[in-house]
Amino acid sequence: MSPLRGEIRLQSDFLLARDSRTACEWQSFVNNQYKLQSAFKAAFRKMTILGSKEHTLVDCSDVVPTPPAPASQAHLPAGLTRQDIQQACNKKAFPTLPTDPGPVTSVAPV
Repeated sequence: MSPLRGEIRLQSDFLLARDSRTACEWQSFVNNQYKLQSAFKAAFRKMTILGSKEHTLVDCSDVVPTPPAPASQAHLPAGLTRQDIQQACNKKAFPTLPTDPGPVTSVAPV
């Protein structure tokens, strides 16, 4: 899906979502907040110790707050439909998501 008007998309996210080696895993995060958080935590941990000797670092993870549960399930912004999704995973159908009611969603430019 293209970003909303006024929104940016990180090129790394764009490529991860479309690469044949990662597209299905990326898609599996839809409506699975716990899986996304677990994968992010593991990847972030690997990146934080790159170039360091792990035994010399101080573990401060206990001061990082637990994120709140998602307020809702995944949904498409108002004005977009399933046809706007650029699905790259060819092994599994994209989950069915509701579309928000109302006028087309936009993000205020900064």
